[in-house]
Amino acid sequence: MFQDDLPARVRVLVIGGGIHGVGVLHDLASRGWKDIHLVEKNTIGSGTSSRSTKLIHGGLRYLKRISDFGLVSEALYERHLLQTLAPDLVKPVEFLFPVLTDKGLPKWQVKIGLSLYDRLAGKYNIRKHKIMEKSEIAKRASILDEGKVSAVYSFWDAQTDDLGLVYRVAFSAKKLGVSITENVAVVGIRATDDGWKVTLKDSNGALKEISTLYLVNTLGPWANKILEDSGIAPTHRAINNKGSHLILRDLGLTNGLFLQSFRGDGRIFFLLPWFGKTLLGTTEKVFEDSLDKVTISGDEIEYLLENINYFLKEPLQVADVESTFAGLRWLPIEKGLTITQISRSHVIGEIACRRGLMLTVYGGKLTTYRSLAAEVGDIVFKHFGDHTKSKTHLQTLWAQQNESPLPPEMEKRFEHFDQVGTN
Repeated sequence: MFQDDLPARVRVLVIGGGIHGVGVLHDLASRGWKDIHLVEKNTIGSGTSSRSTKLIHGGLRYLKRISDFGLVSEALYERHLLQTLAPDLVKPVEFLFPVLTDKGLPKWQVKIGLSLYDRLAGKYNIRKHKIMEKSEIAKRASILDEGKVSAVYSFWDAQTDDLGLVYRVAFSAKKLGVSITENVAVVGIRATDDGWKVTLKDSNGALKEISTLYLVNTLGPWANKILEDSGIAPTHRAINNKGSHLILRDLGLTNGLFLQSFRGDGRIFFLLPWFGKTLLGTTEKVFEDSLDKVTISGDEIEYLLENINYFLKEPLQVADVESTFAGLRWLPIEKGLTITQISRSHVIGEIACRRGLMLTVYGGKLTTYRSLAAEVGDIVFKHFGDHTKSKTHLQTLWAQQNESPLPPEMEKRFEHFDQVGTN
């Protein structure tokens, strides 16, 4: 779909066409620069950016760390802004949060967390949390085993079509005059006296070089690999956090369920209606296998089903799983912390050459992609000596719904997922 000619020289080259790559492209274009190009080795949004939990949220569970309060507050503002900018793609969703009778967080602690969540959202809150009546629980979440639940709270976040959002942002950038080429892989990077030289390989195996002053590396799990393969020492170390999801038949939910693991391992699970199906996720697991094939194991399916079945009147079976998908989140390492404890904030690594600058993005959330992109844009523009600010908060600089079509093969949303193909 995106097959612009590869330029010989650009002011900025963005490598990686996930949400952060297209976000940076849109941000720079919104400031008036057009001499910008993005390359993606597959198709836009085909990686982790279309394999998320489909949420635009503040991150209620991140309130366990005071140091993450700022991240939650920022995400809650971005949630509000994205609902305004793309209301057909980012929509409010109610969550029911069951408090278990003998496990997990006690009722008073859940109440404090939800009150703080409301407070951090401030005027951008969708709706304040409330405790639900028993009769209402039976109507709204009839699949729950009420015998294991002491109370159920209601709170609100937002749900998105993640792939649709990536395409909307990409088309918004294109509308402002920048260019994108899919099916082109980065195979090498080297510093020159005039910036950076990036070697690319197309789907036919042909090689081409692009010269650029600024290089923005948003390759996620592949970010450090391309640096190391090019003989460049990365600025930060990171790990791949694998999040596995199951697509189930429609369970009749009109709202989401926010569930604590009954095992006491601190995990949170989401059960959500999504495009006529039900989405269950997610696991958190360090992924150290080949990046070429990220699939879900039978153990992970059993783990997710075991945890959700603890809450249900009628347990789900493996036969109820219609398809699976997994995404990788590239997280900067924090010494001494487990994968669940590591912050979902981000780090931007900077490597300078004689004239140019290369930025590598580590971490980041779907919800806060726009503010992360603005931070990258600020660094690039400051280095160049241009003080123009980001304008991606303006509706006029966004493509409309009819201007950002999905490719036909992605329309059904499920066909590129694994059909219960476990390893």
